[in-house]
Amino acid sequence: MSELVSVVIPAHNRAFIIRDALNSILKQTYQNWEVLVVDDSSTDETNRVVKKYAREDSRIRLIQHARQKGAQAARNTGICAARGKWIAFLDSDDKWLPYSLEARLKLAVKKSDVVHSDCYVLNSLGESEMKRFGVPPMEGLTFKELLQRPGPMFQALLVSKEALARIAFLDESIVSYQEWDTAIRLARCCSFHFVKDPTFIYDCRHGNTISKDLLRGAIGYEQVITKHRWSILRYLGPQTLASHYRQAAGFYLDAQAEYEADRCLLRAKTWWPFGHPTFRTTARSVAKIGLKLIHHARRHSC
Repeated sequence: MSELVSVVIPAHNRAFIIRDALNSILKQTYQNWEVLVVDDSSTDETNRVVKKYAREDSRIRLIQHARQKGAQAARNTGICAARGKWIAFLDSDDKWLPYSLEARLKLAVKKSDVVHSDCYVLNSLGESEMKRFGVPPMEGLTFKELLQRPGPMFQALLVSKEALARIAFLDESIVSYQEWDTAIRLARCCSFHFVKDPTFIYDCRHGNTISKDLLRGAIGYEQVITKHRWSILRYLGPQTLASHYRQAAGFYLDAQAEYEADRCLLRAKTWWPFGHPTFRTTARSVAKIGLKLIHHARRHSC
């Protein structure tokens, strides 16, 4: 194998942790790579830290956004600047295991345009034992499966740059569950393969990670299912779409966003009213939620 792999790392105020991510790349058993750290207008010492690494290893490049655009925009900036045939993603607070690139690239050059893997997860500060996260092992034509549930994580994805160009790169409007949307779009035109062994460490111990922002997570989940609702209806039916909206409602309730939860429940009941004892019960339930939404709209329009 001799293909150049471009590693894209979006970063915003990650001076305290990005060294671990960069060191994990330097320790890879496969060494034909370049790193593009896209600094999304940090206000801390992220630039200084990355510039030090770049001085010591010319394969590391720093790209700076003049204003904050978000992780998806930062990834797109990195993809567009990449010189490699293959694109790999790493978040600034996570770490690859030493064989990560080698294991995925071996499969990619033989099998398909998209390879992903499982990972280990760290959930709390002071935790020393890593646990397997349990990423669904999606293989082959995975479009219908991905419409049903999230799959690969960005840190595990190795994708040909050509495949990313085919889907017009990443959707910058999605605020969370971004890898789910990306995987769905890739699955329309690519087959997937899975590396069974974990290839990275997913670090959830830092309080400002997107995955811990409950409201943002709920909004992102709803964005993805709404964006792909017609495909969900076509391939999986209205019951699955309703189930997704109920899931979104649960996420909104966890974030104490009652109005948004009611709105998603109303959509769920509209698409699939048959989970209730009678249509009359369903009609009363829909009307009740509808009245709450109307009351909320009137109150906030004054």
